[in-house]
Amino acid sequence: NILNELIQIMADKVTATIISKAHKAKYYSIIADCTPDVNHIEQLSLTIRFVDLSKENVDISEHFVQFTPINNSTGEGLSESILNLLNIHNLKLKNCRGQGYDNGANMKGRHSGVQKLIINKNPLAFYMPCGCHSLNLVLCDAAKSSTKSVTLFGVLGRLYNLFSASVKRWQLLVDHLKNFTLKRLSDTRWEAKVSSVKAVRYQIGDMYDALISLSEKEERHDPITSHEAFTLSNQIKDFSFLVSLVVWYDILFQINVVSKCMQKSNFDVCNSVKLIEGCYNFLKDYKVTGFEKAISTASELASELGSEPEFKDSKRVRYKKRQFQYECRDEPITSPKKKFEVEFFNPLLDTAISSIKERFDMLLKHTEIWGFLYNFSKISSFEKDELQKYCADLQIALTDGLESDIEAVFLCDELISIQHFTKINDCNSPLDVLNLIKKNQLEDLYPNIWIALRILFTIPVTVASGERSFSKLKLIKTYLRSTISQGTLTYLATLSIENAIAQNLDFSELIKVFADKKARKVNFL
Repeated sequence: NILNELIQIMADKVTATIISKAHKAKYYSIIADCTPDVNHIEQLSLTIRFVDLSKENVDISEHFVQFTPINNSTGEGLSESILNLLNIHNLKLKNCRGQGYDNGANMKGRHSGVQKLIINKNPLAFYMPCGCHSLNLVLCDAAKSSTKSVTLFGVLGRLYNLFSASVKRWQLLVDHLKNFTLKRLSDTRWEAKVSSVKAVRYQIGDMYDALISLSEKEERHDPITSHEAFTLSNQIKDFSFLVSLVVWYDILFQINVVSKCMQKSNFDVCNSVKLIEGCYNFLKDYKVTGFEKAISTASELASELGSEPEFKDSKRVRYKKRQFQYECRDEPITSPKKKFEVEFFNPLLDTAISSIKERFDMLLKHTEIWGFLYNFSKISSFEKDELQKYCADLQIALTDGLESDIEAVFLCDELISIQHFTKINDCNSPLDVLNLIKKNQLEDLYPNIWIALRILFTIPVTVASGERSFSKLKLIKTYLRSTISQGTLTYLATLSIENAIAQNLDFSELIKVFADKKARKVNFL
């Protein structure tokens, strides 16, 4: 009991420190996600994001608040749980300026989702779908565009299952693959499949040798395994497999880079827009030039395997008898190369391009409102009427009833005035401008810029911080500790996740708090 009380006192102090920083920042965003624990209880993780003003430089922070069990996983039940947690920690909903959830229907639903129910109570709580989840869905859509993609990942999965089924087989694989190890295909995180594709893409010759070695070794003892290894060795030599392997690696590598960057807790909407635009442009350019480059790279892989860099001839095209007054049939594709491009490459890129545009529609809407603040060096190129319009639109977005966070007229004047300081100090990014204002104590001179930029950085990009708390949950509440209380779970998770704050606690003060709780003598004077 004493140990649990000490843990509670320390965790409460850490949480109080976080809430104090959030109050000082005023504006905050909520990041929420759910996961089942070892007892099959749905646990809601609440994280808050705000601009930390307690340090010398402005810092965008995301901090864990609490785990709470969920009995009702509908939008209404989840929103009530979130609002209750905000009330418990004295976080006013009217100061909430952002919401970050995954792409589940109960979260992002337009009519009864959590984001909609909270917006009904606070219209200024802007909703931003998780960028990493959206990228994952883009890849899911692209993978369903053709059977060739399904075949590729099916072969990669069979390769892993074949070698991982035995310690001896795995050692044989490790002896052949010197640089990258074959990875299990992730069922949920598509961008993580890049590790599996990479191991085969850059070690195709070694992988082929490992399969042939396994086939010959198991020929007498295990004919089924020998046949499977031999079949896979023929499949990875197929030129269409090699081209699809190269194409998918190029796409997965690019999207994985974007996903890793977006998972940083201090990543903001401005940089997110740049990365998504860069990824979108990459896919468009790759559609134009990528096929020939992929064939060239696949030809090198084919020569390494000693196979011909040619697509197999397609089956004979059957013609339907044309009926009277029917339209003319399309000219059949007889070239195997052209057919592969039409049936695999073009659908894959078309689906990815259209999906990324559709799934990041909310991000584009935010850009329409906030985009003029993304680069301060471009503000001087705006006409005053144009800048006034941008400021007026932003004021409308930040207005609830008769109250508004900013004044458009004053914001426009401040943006024109601050250009002199930004040019001298070479400040172009919003974060640089925010630090410039803080270091020079210009908050009173540029209050509208100060508020607008803090709100901009408060809007979340992903729910990665919420998902990271699940890792601690799995470590703390294990099978052997399944009876741990909900309070102790939250206290231990707080100390573990927010260990940077916990290590700087004043333990003499905590000991005094503990002693006061245990004191039997009561001082009446």
